[in-house]
Amino acid sequence: MHIPNYSLIVSPLYHITRKKNDFKWGPEQQQAFEQIKQEIVHAVALGPVRAGPDVKNVLYTTAGENGPTWSLWQKAPGETRGRPLGFWSQGYRGSEAPYTPTEKEILAAYEGVRAASEVLGTEAQLLLAPPLPVLGWMFKERAPSTHHATNATWSKWVALITQQARIGSPTCPGILEVITDWPEGKDFRMLPEEEVTRAEEAPPYNKLTEDEKPYALFTDGSCRIVGKHRRWKAAVWSPTQRVAEAAEGQGESSQFAEVKAIQLALDIAEREKWPTLYLYTESWMVANALWGWLQQWKRSNWQHRGKPIWAAPLWQDIAARLEKLVVKVRHVDAHVPKSRATKEHQNNQQVEQAAKIEVAQVDLDWQHKGELFIARWAHDTSGHEGRDAT
Repeated sequence: MHIPNYSLIVSPLYHITRKKNDFKWGPEQQQAFEQIKQEIVHAVALGPVRAGPDVKNVLYTTAGENGPTWSLWQKAPGETRGRPLGFWSQGYRGSEAPYTPTEKEILAAYEGVRAASEVLGTEAQLLLAPPLPVLGWMFKERAPSTHHATNATWSKWVALITQQARIGSPTCPGILEVITDWPEGKDFRMLPEEEVTRAEEAPPYNKLTEDEKPYALFTDGSCRIVGKHRRWKAAVWSPTQRVAEAAEGQGESSQFAEVKAIQLALDIAEREKWPTLYLYTESWMVANALWGWLQQWKRSNWQHRGKPIWAAPLWQDIAARLEKLVVKVRHVDAHVPKSRATKEHQNNQQVEQAAKIEVAQVDLDWQHKGELFIARWAHDTSGHEGRDAT
């Protein structure tokens, strides 16, 4: 039996396990107790391995903060939800911690495919479900311009995953990729339209034709505490027009601003009646949502585990507008060294600058002003003798 997020759920109850701790039962402890009882009731037992053409094998992988995790699920005809075959995790080893987000997701997929092969064998078809696209990088058979893993490591990843993917026939490859969400705690239904390799991705900006470039926009969002308020700013940059549009507000996060930037881009494309919008963003959250999460959220009535998804009204608006406009999305690696920066990276820097929130001196936090005043007072009263005098 596996209970997702067990340690997080029961953390308010840990102190009761040690006599030296002063443990008090309060609302937080009661809530944790009730939640873990419900999780135990609904927990799914690990199932036996089943074989057959109608059995779907789904490998969910993700790169956590401390290391990759993956789980293997099966769904047979007549079942309303999948049954897990196993859950795995490991910490990042040595040089793996500095990997880029893309490399960490590929590492998770690599380790997951290895583990799944030991459980299912190498002949079974896998639906690989990472939160970020993996197969596209593997079939390029080369490392991206920005990477930390060695070329030998990339070759190892490519060899295993592409070999597994090429097993089988063209109509039934060894690995299919499904960019999706984590399955735990909800019905696991694989609809026919979900079984696709991935949503369409925009080409690199420098690969666009001169006729396509006028329809390309770069987006970004930022957030900053100003005084006692949190301010956000969303921006869109047009490389061909060399102009930016922006929107600002209060009380929301940088992620909210990134989503608002998508709405700004859609506003421009609709206003100008563009046939296609080529969207470039450094936000993986935005890229994945537009690559496929929106379809899943819509099918689940914009809810996850019975609760509305974050910023549901914004995503609903975007989903409705995508039905009327062809949008192609590309994730841009941010903060590339100038020596390796392309036009794409330079345009991304332009939109970063446009989304930057400028703060006047008068808007500085009063607490910070107080710290400056105290430091200046201490310096003056010490006779400018440095730290030894104060």
